[in-house]
Amino acid sequence: MRFLAALASLVAVFVVAAPTAAQAHVRSTDVAVDLRGAGDSVAAVVDLEYDVLARLISLDGALSLDADPATAEVPTDLRRASLSAHATEVAAYVGERLRLSRSSIGCTARADGHVALADSGAVRASLVYDCTAVGALTVRGDIFRASDGVVDDTITTVAYDVDGSRGTALLDTGNTTFTVGRGDLSSEIPRFLRLGALDLLLGPEHVLFLLVLLLGAQRLRDVVEVAVAFTVAHSATLVLAALGWVDVPAWIVDPLIALSIVYVAVDNLLAPKRSHRLPAVAAFGLLHGLGFAEAVSVDGPLSTDTLVDLVSFHIGIEVAQAALIAVAFPALLFLRAVTTWPRARTLGTVATTVAVAGAGLVWFVERSPLLT
Repeated sequence: MRFLAALASLVAVFVVAAPTAAQAHVRSTDVAVDLRGAGDSVAAVVDLEYDVLARLISLDGALSLDADPATAEVPTDLRRASLSAHATEVAAYVGERLRLSRSSIGCTARADGHVALADSGAVRASLVYDCTAVGALTVRGDIFRASDGVVDDTITTVAYDVDGSRGTALLDTGNTTFTVGRGDLSSEIPRFLRLGALDLLLGPEHVLFLLVLLLGAQRLRDVVEVAVAFTVAHSATLVLAALGWVDVPAWIVDPLIALSIVYVAVDNLLAPKRSHRLPAVAAFGLLHGLGFAEAVSVDGPLSTDTLVDLVSFHIGIEVAQAALIAVAFPALLFLRAVTTWPRARTLGTVATTVAVAGAGLVWFVERSPLLT
């Protein structure tokens, strides 16, 4: 019975830890900035989370930060009306928190900035900055600060096409400033590596998918085969989606990712030979790649710096995946080895697999717009 008890303990740990991880992820938010221009005029388009902004400037229709946007009733009309009523205030807030300068002389955001609710549900602020000085453009982005007391960390992705330079920069609470044309790959690479690793580890659906694959693996060869199939597949769609060559809405991708967990879990129980496992893993890997791409995208022509950032993000995902497998599979083998009663081993595997399948099914129902 030791194996059954150990597996039950692992499931309990996951059930307890998953909400904690989700809450930690909720306490972080993403901001996307697109900069275009040259000389004395630079246009900025900023996408930011409505529910975080609403707590700073009192917008109507905000949801709790721990609410699941896939299932919550989002009062879209109320949000549009609130943004329209507070457009000047929102534009001023963004213009104050996103600061541009040339030669240490600040650029001024025009007062006629446009604010709207984007199709994604984010607040989209479009501003134009006038710069009186010459020199390289410096960007400081701290739209949401930890000192505001709303979120602990803000990851700001800046895509730019300014003064003939194109690329992407990643800002966070520890690094809020960069200068166009003076990118330091040695500092950007670690940030995108971290972003990729966290995107996998803080995404419980990706973690559960890998774990349920490991439950069905008997040998190291099985693990290598499914890991390679999953990696090749999700790498392909990650790159294609990040470059904008493939675009599948999240309301389609997210429920299917949840369903992939259910399928593999049930397959573990019903198809012991699993001759079809690799094609199925590859097919679901394509979906997971689209999910990973939601965290990073390339806007505009591909540059060397942007390519390096994208590759770094991808490597971060693969390193986290390899680390997860390196820890989980030996632990699973150990639990199997210490079990002397075959029936307990079977019951433990079945109980864990059913629990994982149940979690995937719940996520599928929650995320499917046709079922909610």
